[in-house]
Amino acid sequence: MKCLKIVFVLFMVVILFGCGPKTDEDLFYDVQKMMSRIDSYACEAEITVKGNLTPETYIFKQWFRKPNKFKLELIEPESLNGKITIYDGRKASIIHPQINQVWFMESFQHSDEQNMFLGYFLQNYLESEDVEIHREVKGEETFLVVDTEIPGNHVYFHRQRLWVNIEKMEPELLQVFDANDGMRIEVRYFNFQYNPKLEDHLFTVPESLEK
Repeated sequence: MKCLKIVFVLFMVVILFGCGPKTDEDLFYDVQKMMSRIDSYACEAEITVKGNLTPETYIFKQWFRKPNKFKLELIEPESLNGKITIYDGRKASIIHPQINQVWFMESFQHSDEQNMFLGYFLQNYLESEDVEIHREVKGEETFLVVDTEIPGNHVYFHRQRLWVNIEKMEPELLQVFDANDGMRIEVRYFNFQYNPKLEDHLFTVPESLEK
């Protein structure tokens, strides 16, 4: 009988403690696995740019396809509705359909547009050896927070912080900080879609506008 009691106690210990809450390291592994499987994504994003003047907020649609194709379509403010930024892996183009014109950006590196993309964070995260993680609770939701440096030692875009909703296992917030730890960009993601099929033409400027 005594042996049976010991076995029962050990069984209860396994049930109660063997299936306990995941550690930060367990969650980090889950998030790492999730992010490494992202080959493409589509979402809506509320983006706040905090410069020296009053912060400005925009609503965008966002698309990304590995390794480095990006597209932004501006929804709000209304005055800029339809403005599109495309990066095809070689050059960046800004399309303004309302006036049927396209401009080419001389440098997409370290631009506001590039830093708005979760895809750019994923590149930095996967290549960086300087990654910090911790768990944080906001209201009734729990997040795994992942910090990584932005390469290039840029004064205004120095570090990125991604907030991943643990219950949904979805990215919810991306923050970009300058070298003085001041927040420069904040991106909130909505209606996130993992690995949609994104065709090449999505990241191509129409021929009629290139001429």
